[in-house]
Amino acid sequence: MTADSPRSAKRRLPRSVKLLILAIVVVLCLIWIGLAIAHRLSHVSAQDARVMTDQVTVSSRLEGWVTKFDLTEGDTLHPGDAVAVLYRKPDARRLTALEAEVDTQQAQLDYERSRLAMAGKQLKGGMHLTHRQLEASKAAEDAAQARLTQAERDFKRSDTLYQKRSVSEQRRDQDYYAYQAALAEHAQAQQEVQVNQALADNAQIGFINGSQMPLPNPDVLRQQVKIAESNLASAEAKRDEEQLRIADLQVKSPVDGVIDKTLIDQGEYISAGQPILMMHDPSKLWVEANIKETDIGALRVGQSVSITVDAFPDQAFSGHVAVIGRAATSQFALLPDPNPSGNFTKITQRIPVRIRFDDGPTDLIGPGMMVGVDIDISGADKRQPDSQSGVDSHS
Repeated sequence: MTADSPRSAKRRLPRSVKLLILAIVVVLCLIWIGLAIAHRLSHVSAQDARVMTDQVTVSSRLEGWVTKFDLTEGDTLHPGDAVAVLYRKPDARRLTALEAEVDTQQAQLDYERSRLAMAGKQLKGGMHLTHRQLEASKAAEDAAQARLTQAERDFKRSDTLYQKRSVSEQRRDQDYYAYQAALAEHAQAQQEVQVNQALADNAQIGFINGSQMPLPNPDVLRQQVKIAESNLASAEAKRDEEQLRIADLQVKSPVDGVIDKTLIDQGEYISAGQPILMMHDPSKLWVEANIKETDIGALRVGQSVSITVDAFPDQAFSGHVAVIGRAATSQFALLPDPNPSGNFTKITQRIPVRIRFDDGPTDLIGPGMMVGVDIDISGADKRQPDSQSGVDSHS
């Protein structure tokens, strides 16, 4: 024991060194505590935040058997990519019949239009003929009127001369009968004019020379053309509707995204509106953090945020405050506590805050992942609330 004492004394540290080491440890602890307090005063943190996104549920507008569905979780889709195909044979046959009906109605319309064109030509020719006949009968009436006038003058002159015994009774009688013949001829010419005028008028409604035209009046055929056009439009509408139905039998992706979950299998019979899969756009992720109401007053839109993803603790993510909620999460609880007993325990409420990503490998993360956020509030002015805290001014 006595021999070892000098050796033990050599191993002991001087008292001054021990005091120095203790002072250094105390200083480091004070520095760490000071930094922690400074960080607490200049930052708002939350460790129960989650990665969120807009979930898109893809459904079918129609019901039917799924004949093709080979997608799995994690597959990437682009707008217009096929998601599922439903049984379509009956619809394809119906489309063939409707296309044939469209062709039939088109042929009927072409036929009615050709009849209209032919009837127009017939009517035009018939009216031209009847008008020529009317003009000829009017010319004959004018000639008969001229002969009647001349015969009347001859008779009056002969009758005057007969009264003076300057001409014979036979001459006067000849002029009288000539005058009567001219009257009859003129009356006949007038009758022919009236008949030809009636024929010309009847030609307007499709009667030529007292008989009906081989084709109906063009006015009637125009109505038939309108009916044929209406029938064609109806057939085309039914065909287009069936084409749309067949197109809807192939369910397509509405957006760019990654499949999160498939909800059916090939061969199933699905109903209209039944969800087929759920997907999200990986470029539209954000963090939903529930911040204590006692800290919410220091938050402003645009403040920088340091984000730590639990799944990738070694990766650095950054973002900014995009939207600051105005209602506590307890307001939307399925079983709210109305406090009917009158007993009250004050609990600090949580306000949802949306944080947008600015930097970091966001392709590695997905909705539902747990993250921690550290919001820098060092530049916030607590005296003046941000009037636009509910608007994303940076996204």
